[in-house]
Order: sequence, then structure tokens, then C-alpha cells
Amino acid sequence: MKLLKQESAIQSLKDNKYHKLIIGASLKDLESIEFYAYCFTHAGADVIDISAFAHSVIAAKKGIEKALTENPKLNKPEIMLSVNISQDPHFRIVKLDKESCTECEVCIPACPSEAFFLSPEFTYNPDLCFGCSNCLDYCPVDALSFENWNPYNPDELNRLLKMGARSFEIHLSKDFEAFREFYRAVNLENVLIESFSIGSELLSKEELIQAKEIILEEVYQRPGAEERIVIIQTDGIPQSGARIKNQEKDLKAIENAKILIDSFDGEIPNNLFIQIAGGINDESLSKAHRLRVPVNGVAIGSWIRNKIIDLDPDTAKDLSKEILKKSKHQAC
Repeated sequence: MKLLKQESAIQSLKDNKYHKLIIGASLKDLESIEFYAYCFTHAGADVIDISAFAHSVIAAKKGIEKALTENPKLNKPEIMLSVNISQDPHFRIVKLDKESCTECEVCIPACPSEAFFLSPEFTYNPDLCFGCSNCLDYCPVDALSFENWNPYNPDELNRLLKMGARSFEIHLSKDFEAFREFYRAVNLENVLIESFSIGSELLSKEELIQAKEIILEEVYQRPGAEERIVIIQTDGIPQSGARIKNQEKDLKAIENAKILIDSFDGEIPNNLFIQIAGGINDESLSKAHRLRVPVNGVAIGSWIRNKIIDLDPDTAKDLSKEILKKSKHQAC
């Protein structure tokens, strides 16, 4: 396991303080990607999760390098490419029916990513949408709906991995055969972290465990599996892509993590780690540990993005640092 010993992410996972910060599987606006990557690098993220497009990789690298130029002592986060093989709430964006739209503008203040705006005419930029669904509640004429992405192409993922990204995350659904076919086509030669997102409200307890077993079966038959970091992300109710208005969305992710951890009966491979996502904030990691669910880390997405989106870069990076510092400290 020579490769694992050389990477800072493995230590964060072993210390149960691993933090993945999510820019978004749907977000394609390059300026926003660079901004978040810059802030999240200053914050000390182990991994930055982005949409799986060539320009997204370039923009994220630009933001990371800008932060490292300002402070060479910062940890250089890994870029993780999020891909889907079926329908998934993380990969949907809002579709605007222009014929039905009356341009009443009520969606503008409802959108946290400013995808709707006046310039000076009413405009919608889908590249800024990350699927939070807020606008759907406000549109009085039903001109807005969700549009799901098509399944991702493994050949495109292989091409992006050659661009310098060393990590990916596959979002599973109930179509396990589609997962097998996709995963077997991925070139793992230069991969450091392979992550698999399962759970949310899409899978029952039995299906959650079945998904885990299929992941293990596929991962550990590939050459060099023990030299890669393997993460299973138990999803809950995402802040984005979910319309439930409660403040305990992270409990579903923690519940799924406990189901998964208990199913191992203490036989978790040394290079496999459990991380929670979906409704996660700066208290979720400590909450999981208080509930005696020994997860190795968290993925924080729209919760942190919404806090910094309207801030200038200096203020945004400082707030991002405070958020991760609090999350890591409380997890002790």
C-alpha cells in the first residue's frame, strides 16, 4: 500500500476527519467552479468534488493553484469527478419552459445560485443551476421542471482522468448491472480514490447492503485494489435536489451509514472508508460520532456554498476555513 502512505487524504480518513467539499455535479459555470475551488483549498479540503467535464477540471485546477500560490503550505486537495449511471437528484437541473413563462421574476430571489437574473431582460443560465429545487415552489405557472442528465460515458471519465484528476465518484441507483458495466470500463491505472455513493431515499435497507456487496465484489477483483483508497458514501436527503424543509436532513445519511457499518460485522477492509453526504453541515460529523456511528468523514455541499456565494473571495475563503475548522474540532 505504498501509494496510500504518501497521501494526506488517507490520514484524514484514518483520523475520522476527512472532508470533501462539493462544488456540484450539475454546476458548469467556470467562474463559480474556480471561486469555490479557491475557497475550499484555503479551507483545507481533502477532496473537491466537481462536475465531470473538461472545462470543470481546468477551472478547479485554476482555483486550487491560485490558493496554493497565496499559501504554499496549504494541502493540495484531490479533484473528484462525480458521475451518474442512472437517475440521481445530484445530476438534475431546472428546465425552463419559455412558452409558459410569464417572466414574473419570482424565481430570481428564490435561486441561491443566481441562475435566474435580469441582464437587463429576464435570463436563465442553466450552467449555474445545481438542482436545489427552490424555484419550483415559487413559479405560479408551472414553467419550471427538473431535467435529468443522461447516464455518463465511461470513456469520457477515462479521458478526464488523464487530465490530472485522480479520483472519481459513481452515484449508484438500483440498476446494479449498469454499474458493473460502467465500472469495468473505467481505467484505474492512475486512480487514487474511487468513491461510490449509495443510499438516499432511493434504496431500501436490503438494497443498500446489496449495493455494498456488489461494490466490494467489483472493486476487489480489479488489479491494485489494495493500493487505492475506496470510499462508500452513504447519502441522505441532499440540501440541493430535495424539497423537504427540515433541519435534520443529515440523520438519513447517518442512519444509512450505521446500516452499512453494521453489515460488515467488523470486517471492513483496511483501505475502505465510510463517509456521509446529503444535508451535511458543520455539525454533522460530530453528530454522527455522538450517535456512535464511526464514519470517517463528511461531504459538505450546498450548505457551505450558500454561505459564501455572495461574499468577496477573501471573506469567502476565511469563512470556509472557519467552517472546516469547527467541523474538524467538534469531531474530536
